[in-house]
Amino acid sequence: MSSTLPSVSVETAVTIPIATITSVYASASSYYYSSLLPVMKTETNLDANVSYSNIGDELQATMSYYSLLEVQATATDPQVIVSVAAEAATASEVMNEIYKSNTMYEGNRPSLGGNLALAIVFGFMLVLQAVFGIMTKQWWFFVTYMCGIFLEVLGYSSRVWSHYNLNNFDAYVMQFVCITLAPCFLMAGIYFILAQLTVVMGQAFSILRPMQYSLIFIICDLISIVLQAAGGAMAAIELSDHKSTRVGSNVMVIGLAYQVFTMALFLILWFIFCYRCYISKKRYGSRIFSKEFEHVRQRKMFVPLFYSVTVSVILIFIRSIYRLIEMVEGFSSDMANNETMFMFFEALMVSLATLLMTIFHPGFSYGRKAYIPVEMNIRKSLTLKSEHFRNVARDKKLEVDCETFNDDSSE
Repeated sequence: MSSTLPSVSVETAVTIPIATITSVYASASSYYYSSLLPVMKTETNLDANVSYSNIGDELQATMSYYSLLEVQATATDPQVIVSVAAEAATASEVMNEIYKSNTMYEGNRPSLGGNLALAIVFGFMLVLQAVFGIMTKQWWFFVTYMCGIFLEVLGYSSRVWSHYNLNNFDAYVMQFVCITLAPCFLMAGIYFILAQLTVVMGQAFSILRPMQYSLIFIICDLISIVLQAAGGAMAAIELSDHKSTRVGSNVMVIGLAYQVFTMALFLILWFIFCYRCYISKKRYGSRIFSKEFEHVRQRKMFVPLFYSVTVSVILIFIRSIYRLIEMVEGFSSDMANNETMFMFFEALMVSLATLLMTIFHPGFSYGRKAYIPVEMNIRKSLTLKSEHFRNVARDKKLEVDCETFNDDSSE
Protein backbone atom coordinates (compact mmCIF):
# COMPACT_ATOMS: atom_id res chain seq x y z
CA MET A 1 0.00 0.00 0.00
CA SER A 2 1.21 3.47 -0.78
CA SER A 3 -0.42 6.85 -0.77
CA THR A 4 -0.38 8.79 -4.01
CA LEU A 5 -2.08 11.92 -2.74
CA PRO A 6 -0.84 15.14 -4.34
CA SER A 7 1.36 17.67 -2.61
CA VAL A 8 1.26 21.40 -3.27
CA SER A 9 2.98 24.52 -1.98
CA VAL A 10 1.07 27.09 0.06
CA GLU A 11 0.75 30.83 -0.37
CA THR A 12 -1.34 33.34 1.55
CA ALA A 13 -4.14 33.06 -0.98
CA VAL A 14 -5.60 29.57 -1.33
CA THR A 15 -6.13 28.70 -4.98
CA ILE A 16 -7.41 25.16 -4.46
CA PRO A 17 -11.22 24.87 -4.39
CA ILE A 18 -12.60 24.13 -0.94
CA ALA A 19 -14.37 21.07 -2.33
CA THR A 20 -11.03 19.61 -3.44
CA ILE A 21 -9.44 20.33 -0.07
CA THR A 22 -12.30 18.63 1.75
CA SER A 23 -12.23 15.66 -0.61
CA VAL A 24 -8.49 15.06 -0.25
CA TYR A 25 -8.65 15.34 3.54
CA ALA A 26 -11.58 12.91 3.69
CA SER A 27 -9.79 10.45 1.41
CA ALA A 28 -6.61 10.51 3.49
CA SER A 29 -8.53 10.23 6.74
CA SER A 30 -10.63 7.33 5.49
CA TYR A 31 -7.62 5.43 4.19
CA TYR A 32 -5.67 5.99 7.40
CA TYR A 33 -8.37 5.05 9.91
CA SER A 34 -10.31 2.46 7.92
CA SER A 35 -7.56 0.64 6.02
CA LEU A 36 -4.11 1.28 7.42
CA LEU A 37 -4.62 1.26 11.20
CA PRO A 38 -6.47 -2.10 11.27
CA VAL A 39 -3.64 -3.70 9.28
CA MET A 40 -0.97 -2.21 11.53
CA LYS A 41 -2.71 -3.54 14.64
CA THR A 42 -2.66 -7.13 13.35
CA GLU A 43 0.69 -7.12 11.53
CA THR A 44 3.41 -8.96 13.46
CA ASN A 45 6.26 -8.56 10.99
CA LEU A 46 8.55 -5.76 12.17
CA ASP A 47 9.75 -4.76 8.69
CA ALA A 48 6.18 -4.60 7.38
CA ASN A 49 5.15 -2.45 10.32
CA VAL A 50 7.97 -0.04 9.56
CA SER A 51 6.69 0.32 5.99
CA TYR A 52 3.11 0.78 7.17
CA SER A 53 4.31 3.34 9.69
CA ASN A 54 5.99 5.31 6.91
CA ILE A 55 2.75 5.35 4.94
CA GLY A 56 0.92 6.40 8.08
CA ASP A 57 3.31 9.30 8.57
CA GLU A 58 2.64 10.41 5.02
CA LEU A 59 -1.12 10.25 5.50
CA GLN A 60 -0.98 12.11 8.81
CA ALA A 61 1.16 14.82 7.25
CA THR A 62 -1.33 15.06 4.40
CA MET A 63 -4.25 15.39 6.79
CA SER A 64 -2.40 18.02 8.82
CA TYR A 65 -1.61 20.05 5.74
CA TYR A 66 -5.09 19.93 4.22
CA SER A 67 -6.80 20.64 7.53
CA LEU A 68 -4.72 23.81 7.85
CA LEU A 69 -5.46 24.62 4.24
CA GLU A 70 -9.18 24.29 4.95
CA VAL A 71 -8.91 26.68 7.89
CA GLN A 72 -6.94 29.12 5.77
CA ALA A 73 -9.50 28.96 2.96
CA THR A 74 -12.46 29.62 5.26
CA ALA A 75 -10.88 32.15 7.66
CA THR A 76 -11.81 35.82 7.43
CA ASP A 77 -9.40 37.35 9.95
CA PRO A 78 -6.20 38.48 8.11
CA GLN A 79 -3.99 37.64 11.10
CA VAL A 80 -5.43 34.14 11.29
CA ILE A 81 -4.91 33.67 7.56
CA VAL A 82 -1.24 34.71 7.78
CA SER A 83 -0.61 32.55 10.84
CA VAL A 84 -2.30 29.47 9.39
CA ALA A 85 -0.59 30.01 6.03
CA ALA A 86 2.81 29.84 7.75
CA GLU A 87 1.83 26.63 9.55
CA ALA A 88 0.49 25.18 6.31
CA ALA A 89 3.73 26.02 4.51
CA THR A 90 5.70 24.13 7.15
CA ALA A 91 3.27 21.22 6.98
CA SER A 92 3.62 21.20 3.20
CA GLU A 93 7.40 20.88 3.44
CA VAL A 94 7.08 18.03 5.93
CA MET A 95 4.52 16.28 3.72
CA ASN A 96 6.71 16.63 0.64
CA GLU A 97 9.76 15.24 2.44
CA ILE A 98 7.83 12.24 3.75
CA TYR A 99 6.25 11.66 0.35
CA LYS A 100 9.66 11.83 -1.30
CA SER A 101 11.22 9.33 1.11
CA ASN A 102 8.37 6.85 0.55
CA THR A 103 8.58 6.78 -3.25
CA MET A 104 10.77 4.62 -5.47
CA TYR A 105 14.23 6.03 -6.21
CA GLU A 106 13.98 7.90 -2.89
CA GLY A 107 12.08 10.61 -4.72
CA ASN A 108 14.85 11.19 -7.29
CA ARG A 109 12.93 11.19 -10.55
CA PRO A 110 14.77 9.39 -13.40
CA SER A 111 15.86 11.69 -16.20
CA LEU A 112 13.31 11.69 -19.00
CA GLY A 113 15.67 12.89 -21.72
CA GLY A 114 18.60 10.69 -20.73
CA ASN A 115 16.64 7.47 -20.33
CA LEU A 116 14.54 8.06 -23.44
CA ALA A 117 17.71 8.67 -25.47
CA LEU A 118 19.25 5.46 -24.13
CA ALA A 119 16.13 3.45 -24.95
CA ILE A 120 16.27 4.79 -28.52
CA VAL A 121 20.03 4.15 -28.86
CA PHE A 122 19.75 0.58 -27.60
CA GLY A 123 16.71 0.08 -29.82
CA PHE A 124 18.73 1.19 -32.83
CA MET A 125 21.59 -1.16 -31.89
CA LEU A 126 19.05 -3.96 -31.45
CA VAL A 127 17.96 -3.51 -35.06
CA LEU A 128 21.57 -3.40 -36.26
CA GLN A 129 22.47 -6.55 -34.33
CA ALA A 130 19.47 -8.34 -35.82
CA VAL A 131 20.51 -7.37 -39.35
CA PHE A 132 24.21 -8.13 -38.81
CA GLY A 133 23.45 -11.43 -37.10
CA ILE A 134 21.27 -12.67 -39.94
CA MET A 135 23.80 -11.47 -42.52
CA THR A 136 26.84 -13.10 -40.91
CA LYS A 137 25.12 -16.13 -39.35
CA GLN A 138 27.00 -15.78 -36.07
CA TRP A 139 24.04 -17.31 -34.27
CA TRP A 140 25.37 -17.56 -30.72
CA PHE A 141 26.49 -13.95 -30.71
CA PHE A 142 23.22 -13.00 -32.39
CA VAL A 143 21.03 -14.64 -29.73
CA THR A 144 22.99 -13.41 -26.71
CA TYR A 145 23.26 -9.83 -27.91
CA MET A 146 19.64 -9.68 -29.00
CA CYS A 147 18.60 -10.83 -25.51
CA GLY A 148 20.97 -8.44 -23.75
CA ILE A 149 20.11 -5.36 -25.80
CA PHE A 150 16.39 -6.13 -25.65
CA LEU A 151 16.63 -6.15 -21.86
CA GLU A 152 18.41 -2.78 -22.01
CA VAL A 153 15.58 -1.35 -24.12
CA LEU A 154 13.00 -2.66 -21.66
CA GLY A 155 15.00 -1.34 -18.72
CA TYR A 156 15.40 2.21 -19.97
CA SER A 157 11.83 2.31 -21.25
CA SER A 158 10.75 1.39 -17.72
CA ARG A 159 12.83 4.23 -16.31
CA VAL A 160 10.97 6.59 -18.66
CA TRP A 161 7.76 5.07 -17.30
CA SER A 162 9.01 5.66 -13.76
CA HIS A 163 9.69 9.30 -14.58
CA TYR A 164 5.96 9.90 -14.83
CA ASN A 165 5.06 7.88 -11.73
CA LEU A 166 7.63 7.36 -8.99
CA ASN A 167 5.22 5.06 -7.15
CA ASN A 168 4.88 2.64 -10.06
CA PHE A 169 6.18 -0.57 -8.52
CA ASP A 170 6.11 -2.59 -11.76
CA ALA A 171 8.17 -0.01 -13.64
CA TYR A 172 10.73 0.15 -10.85
CA VAL A 173 11.19 -3.61 -10.65
CA MET A 174 11.30 -4.00 -14.44
CA GLN A 175 14.00 -1.38 -14.94
CA PHE A 176 16.08 -2.76 -12.09
CA VAL A 177 15.95 -6.42 -13.12
CA CYS A 178 16.36 -5.82 -16.86
CA ILE A 179 19.28 -3.41 -16.61
CA THR A 180 21.01 -5.60 -14.01
CA LEU A 181 20.72 -8.81 -16.04
CA ALA A 182 21.42 -7.45 -19.54
CA PRO A 183 25.26 -7.40 -19.33
CA CYS A 184 25.27 -11.10 -18.42
CA PHE A 185 23.90 -11.91 -21.86
CA LEU A 186 26.34 -9.51 -23.52
CA MET A 187 29.26 -11.24 -21.81
CA ALA A 188 27.96 -14.66 -22.88
CA GLY A 189 28.43 -13.55 -26.48
CA ILE A 190 31.95 -12.29 -25.81
CA TYR A 191 32.98 -15.50 -24.04
CA PHE A 192 32.27 -17.46 -27.20
CA ILE A 193 34.40 -15.05 -29.25
CA LEU A 194 37.49 -16.12 -27.30
CA ALA A 195 36.69 -19.74 -28.15
CA GLN A 196 36.49 -18.81 -31.84
CA LEU A 197 39.69 -16.78 -31.75
CA THR A 198 41.49 -19.71 -30.15
CA VAL A 199 40.60 -21.76 -33.22
CA VAL A 200 41.58 -18.98 -35.62
CA MET A 201 44.97 -18.29 -34.02
CA GLY A 202 45.85 -21.81 -32.85
CA GLN A 203 45.04 -23.74 -29.70
CA ALA A 204 48.62 -23.70 -28.46
CA PHE A 205 48.36 -19.99 -27.70
CA SER A 206 45.51 -20.57 -25.28
CA ILE A 207 45.55 -22.03 -21.79
CA LEU A 208 42.21 -23.73 -22.40
CA ARG A 209 40.63 -25.52 -25.32
CA PRO A 210 38.05 -23.50 -27.28
CA MET A 211 35.07 -25.41 -25.94
CA GLN A 212 36.37 -25.06 -22.40
CA TYR A 213 35.95 -21.30 -22.61
CA SER A 214 32.36 -21.79 -23.67
CA LEU A 215 31.62 -24.38 -21.00
CA ILE A 216 33.30 -22.65 -18.08
CA PHE A 217 32.36 -19.04 -18.65
CA ILE A 218 28.90 -19.50 -20.11
CA ILE A 219 27.96 -21.85 -17.26
CA CYS A 220 29.34 -19.30 -14.80
CA ASP A 221 27.34 -16.63 -16.61
CA LEU A 222 24.17 -18.70 -16.31
CA ILE A 223 24.77 -19.16 -12.59
CA SER A 224 25.19 -15.41 -12.24
CA ILE A 225 21.99 -14.78 -14.21
CA VAL A 226 20.02 -17.23 -12.05
CA LEU A 227 21.34 -15.73 -8.81
CA GLN A 228 20.65 -12.15 -9.88
CA ALA A 229 17.22 -13.00 -11.28
CA ALA A 230 16.29 -14.95 -8.14
CA GLY A 231 17.55 -12.15 -5.92
CA GLY A 232 15.65 -9.58 -7.96
CA ALA A 233 12.45 -11.62 -7.73
CA MET A 234 12.85 -12.06 -3.98
CA ALA A 235 13.52 -8.35 -3.51
CA ALA A 236 10.46 -7.50 -5.62
CA ILE A 237 8.24 -9.76 -3.52
CA GLU A 238 9.68 -8.30 -0.33
CA LEU A 239 9.08 -4.77 -1.57
CA SER A 240 5.49 -5.54 -2.56
CA ASP A 241 4.89 -7.05 0.89
CA HIS A 242 6.46 -4.01 2.60
CA LYS A 243 9.21 -6.15 4.04
CA SER A 244 12.96 -5.69 4.19
CA THR A 245 14.73 -6.45 0.90
CA ARG A 246 17.78 -7.71 2.79
CA VAL A 247 17.50 -11.35 1.68
CA GLY A 248 16.88 -10.56 -1.99
CA SER A 249 19.65 -7.96 -1.98
CA ASN A 250 22.11 -10.42 -0.48
CA VAL A 251 21.34 -12.99 -3.18
CA MET A 252 21.85 -10.35 -5.86
CA VAL A 253 25.13 -9.32 -4.24
CA ILE A 254 26.31 -12.93 -4.45
CA GLY A 255 25.30 -13.06 -8.12
CA LEU A 256 27.06 -9.80 -8.95
CA ALA A 257 30.17 -10.78 -6.99
CA TYR A 258 30.24 -14.08 -8.87
CA GLN A 259 29.94 -12.18 -12.15
CA VAL A 260 32.81 -9.86 -11.22
CA PHE A 261 34.98 -12.85 -10.29
CA THR A 262 34.14 -14.63 -13.56
CA MET A 263 34.94 -11.54 -15.61
CA ALA A 264 38.23 -11.02 -13.77
CA LEU A 265 39.22 -14.61 -14.54
CA PHE A 266 38.21 -14.15 -18.17
CA LEU A 267 40.30 -10.97 -18.45
CA ILE A 268 43.34 -12.81 -17.12
CA LEU A 269 42.96 -15.62 -19.66
CA TRP A 270 42.18 -13.13 -22.41
CA PHE A 271 45.31 -11.07 -21.77
CA ILE A 272 47.45 -14.23 -21.60
CA PHE A 273 46.05 -15.31 -24.96
CA CYS A 274 46.63 -11.88 -26.52
CA TYR A 275 50.15 -11.67 -25.10
CA ARG A 276 51.12 -15.08 -26.44
CA CYS A 277 49.78 -14.22 -29.88
CA TYR A 278 51.59 -10.89 -29.89
CA ILE A 279 54.94 -12.29 -28.74
CA SER A 280 54.78 -15.21 -31.15
CA LYS A 281 54.00 -12.98 -34.12
CA LYS A 282 56.77 -10.59 -33.14
CA ARG A 283 59.32 -13.42 -32.97
CA TYR A 284 58.23 -15.64 -35.82
CA GLY A 285 55.77 -13.71 -37.97
CA SER A 286 52.26 -14.65 -39.05
CA ARG A 287 53.31 -18.10 -40.26
CA ILE A 288 53.29 -19.30 -36.66
CA PHE A 289 49.51 -19.20 -36.59
CA SER A 290 47.00 -21.69 -37.96
CA LYS A 291 47.22 -21.86 -41.77
CA GLU A 292 43.59 -22.90 -42.09
CA PHE A 293 42.31 -19.47 -41.03
CA GLU A 294 44.95 -17.26 -42.59
CA HIS A 295 42.28 -15.67 -44.78
CA VAL A 296 40.37 -14.63 -41.65
CA ARG A 297 43.40 -13.03 -40.02
CA GLN A 298 44.13 -11.03 -43.16
CA ARG A 299 40.83 -9.18 -42.95
CA LYS A 300 41.05 -5.51 -41.96
CA MET A 301 38.38 -5.93 -39.28
CA PHE A 302 40.11 -8.86 -37.58
CA VAL A 303 42.72 -7.08 -35.44
CA PRO A 304 40.26 -4.35 -34.29
CA LEU A 305 38.10 -7.16 -32.89
CA PHE A 306 40.81 -7.84 -30.28
CA TYR A 307 40.76 -4.21 -29.15
CA SER A 308 36.98 -4.10 -29.20
CA VAL A 309 36.64 -7.19 -27.00
CA THR A 310 39.28 -5.88 -24.59
CA VAL A 311 37.67 -2.47 -24.14
CA SER A 312 34.14 -3.88 -24.00
CA VAL A 313 34.96 -6.37 -21.25
CA ILE A 314 36.79 -3.72 -19.22
CA LEU A 315 33.82 -1.35 -19.53
CA ILE A 316 31.34 -4.01 -18.41
CA PHE A 317 33.75 -5.05 -15.65
CA ILE A 318 33.81 -1.47 -14.30
CA ARG A 319 30.02 -1.38 -14.50
CA SER A 320 29.71 -4.66 -12.60
CA ILE A 321 31.94 -3.41 -9.78
CA TYR A 322 29.76 -0.30 -9.54
CA ARG A 323 26.58 -2.39 -9.36
CA LEU A 324 28.14 -4.66 -6.74
CA ILE A 325 29.02 -1.71 -4.50
CA GLU A 326 25.58 -0.25 -5.10
CA MET A 327 23.84 -3.46 -4.04
CA VAL A 328 26.03 -3.83 -0.97
CA GLU A 329 24.96 -0.36 0.16
CA GLY A 330 21.28 -1.17 -0.47
CA PHE A 331 18.32 0.04 -2.53
CA SER A 332 17.82 3.18 -0.45
CA SER A 333 21.46 4.30 -0.46
CA ASP A 334 22.57 7.56 -2.05
CA MET A 335 24.62 5.64 -4.59
CA ALA A 336 21.66 3.50 -5.68
CA ASN A 337 19.54 6.59 -6.32
CA ASN A 338 22.15 8.90 -7.80
CA GLU A 339 21.13 9.47 -11.42
CA THR A 340 24.49 10.97 -12.42
CA MET A 341 26.47 7.97 -11.17
CA PHE A 342 23.97 5.62 -12.77
CA MET A 343 24.26 7.36 -16.13
CA PHE A 344 28.06 7.25 -16.04
CA PHE A 345 28.89 3.86 -14.53
CA GLU A 346 25.90 1.92 -15.86
CA ALA A 347 24.44 3.55 -18.95
CA LEU A 348 27.65 4.92 -20.47
CA MET A 349 29.76 1.82 -19.79
CA VAL A 350 27.26 -0.66 -21.23
CA SER A 351 26.19 1.49 -24.18
CA LEU A 352 29.81 2.04 -25.25
CA ALA A 353 30.59 -1.66 -24.89
CA THR A 354 27.54 -2.58 -26.95
CA LEU A 355 28.34 0.03 -29.58
CA LEU A 356 31.89 -1.29 -29.96
CA MET A 357 30.68 -4.87 -30.43
CA THR A 358 28.12 -3.63 -32.94
CA ILE A 359 30.63 -1.66 -35.02
CA PHE A 360 33.28 -4.39 -34.80
CA HIS A 361 30.82 -7.23 -35.14
CA PRO A 362 32.62 -10.62 -35.08
CA GLY A 363 30.79 -11.63 -38.24
CA PHE A 364 32.46 -8.79 -40.15
CA SER A 365 35.82 -9.58 -38.55
CA TYR A 366 35.70 -13.22 -39.61
CA GLY A 367 33.93 -12.68 -42.92
CA ARG A 368 30.34 -13.42 -43.83
CA LYS A 369 31.16 -16.85 -45.27
CA ALA A 370 33.72 -17.87 -42.66
CA TYR A 371 32.99 -21.00 -40.66
CA ILE A 372 34.92 -21.36 -37.42
CA PRO A 373 34.28 -24.80 -35.91
CA VAL A 374 34.47 -24.93 -32.12
CA GLU A 375 34.97 -28.47 -30.82
CA MET A 376 31.70 -29.54 -29.20
CA ASN A 377 32.98 -32.82 -27.75
CA ILE A 378 32.23 -32.39 -24.05
CA ARG A 379 34.41 -35.30 -22.97
CA LYS A 380 37.41 -34.03 -24.91
CA SER A 381 36.88 -30.50 -23.70
CA LEU A 382 37.15 -31.65 -20.08
CA THR A 383 40.74 -32.83 -20.58
CA LEU A 384 43.85 -30.67 -20.48
CA LYS A 385 46.99 -31.29 -22.47
CA SER A 386 50.42 -30.08 -21.53
CA GLU A 387 50.94 -28.26 -24.82
CA HIS A 388 48.13 -25.90 -23.91
CA PHE A 389 50.33 -24.46 -21.19
CA ARG A 390 53.55 -23.85 -23.07
CA ASN A 391 54.68 -20.81 -24.98
CA VAL A 392 56.60 -20.83 -28.21
CA ALA A 393 60.01 -22.32 -27.49
CA ARG A 394 62.66 -19.69 -28.04
CA ASP A 395 65.39 -22.14 -28.92
CA LYS A 396 63.52 -23.92 -31.74
CA LYS A 397 63.70 -23.12 -35.39
CA LEU A 398 60.81 -21.30 -37.01
CA GLU A 399 59.97 -24.24 -39.27
CA VAL A 400 59.67 -26.62 -36.32
CA ASP A 401 57.47 -24.20 -34.41
CA CYS A 402 55.19 -23.64 -37.37
CA GLU A 403 54.75 -27.35 -37.91
CA THR A 404 54.10 -28.00 -34.21
CA PHE A 405 51.55 -25.23 -33.81
CA ASN A 406 49.74 -26.08 -37.01
CA ASP A 407 49.46 -29.68 -35.85
CA ASP A 408 47.98 -28.47 -32.55
CA SER A 409 45.50 -26.26 -34.37
CA SER A 410 44.26 -29.08 -36.57
CA GLU A 411 43.47 -31.40 -33.64
